[in-house]
Amino acid sequence: MRNKAIEYPHPVLNEYTNDFGECDFSIAIVSHGDNGKDLEFEVQYTLNCPGMLSLVENGIAKIMLRLVCYRTSLRIMKELEIGKNTVITIPKNMVSDSIDFQGVVVATQNYDSYKLAEFNQDYFDGAIFKIRKGAVLANEPGLKIKLNSVLEKNASGIVQVTGSPSITEMKVNYATVEETDPALTNYIVITLPDAEYKNYAKLRTKKHLKNGVERFLQASIILPAVTEAISILRREELIEADEDEPHYRGTVWADSILHALHGLGIEELASCNRSDYELANLILGNVVGDAVSNLMQKLTDWSTIRQEDESL
Repeated sequence: MRNKAIEYPHPVLNEYTNDFGECDFSIAIVSHGDNGKDLEFEVQYTLNCPGMLSLVENGIAKIMLRLVCYRTSLRIMKELEIGKNTVITIPKNMVSDSIDFQGVVVATQNYDSYKLAEFNQDYFDGAIFKIRKGAVLANEPGLKIKLNSVLEKNASGIVQVTGSPSITEMKVNYATVEETDPALTNYIVITLPDAEYKNYAKLRTKKHLKNGVERFLQASIILPAVTEAISILRREELIEADEDEPHYRGTVWADSILHALHGLGIEELASCNRSDYELANLILGNVVGDAVSNLMQKLTDWSTIRQEDESL
C-alpha cells in the first residue's frame, strides 16, 4: 500500500513514498574546511533516475540545497551544479551550533506533461501530471552538521587570517573574554600586510588547494599561532586569578583548543610535559608531517616531469 506520510498532488521521489521504482536521490558532504572567516562545505548529490535527470539537464527542473541554521535563523537555497560537486561558503558569524542540509529537486517552470518511465506503474500507469513552477519533484531526509565537530576536526578554524593596507608587519591578536571589538572577539586574528595577504588568498584558491598547499599554509601560519595560544593557556592556568589580567578561557579559540587537548587525554596543561609546539601539531592533525610529505611528493612529481621532458 502507498505510504501517505507525505502527500503531494504528483509523484515525488523520496524514501517516504513508493511513487518511483528503483530510483534514489541523496546528498553528502564530502569535505569541509575553514578559512578563518568562512566555513566551506563540498556537497555531492546522487540522482539515480534517468527521467528526472533529463528534466534537470533540459532546464525543466533543478537540484537545490536547502540550508538552515535554526540557532541564527539563517536560511539559504543554493542551486547545485550539474554533474559535479558544489562548494558552499558560509560566513562563520552567520551560523552557530549546527547546520541542517537537505537536497530537493524543484520544477523551474509550469510543466503540463510530467510523466516519467520511472513512475511506479502500480499507481501511475499512463498518468500525466501538471506541475507548477517551484513544485517539489524529489527530496531526501537531509543531514545535520555539528559545528563543534568541524572545529575539532579542523582546529585551524579558530584562526582568522586577514589583510590590512595600514601595516608593514604581521600582527596577531588573541581574543580575551573582555574584548569588545566585534572584529576581534572569540578568535585568534592574524593580520598580514596587504601584499602578503593577497598572496595568501591566491594560495587558498581551489586550484592550489588541490595541490596540497593548504597544509603548507597551516604549518607556516596557523601552527605558530596555535603554539603561542597553548603557551598563553598554560600560563593562564599557572597564575592565580587576577582581575587585572586578561582572561582567555571562555573564548571560542581557547575553549576549542582545550576541548581538543581533552580529547587527547590532557586535562591540565600545567602538568603536561609535552611542549606547546608538539601539542599544537597534534591538535592540527600532525600538520608538520603532512606538510613535509606533501612537499616531498611535489618534489618527486616535479622531478619525474622534468626527467620526462628531458627525455623527449
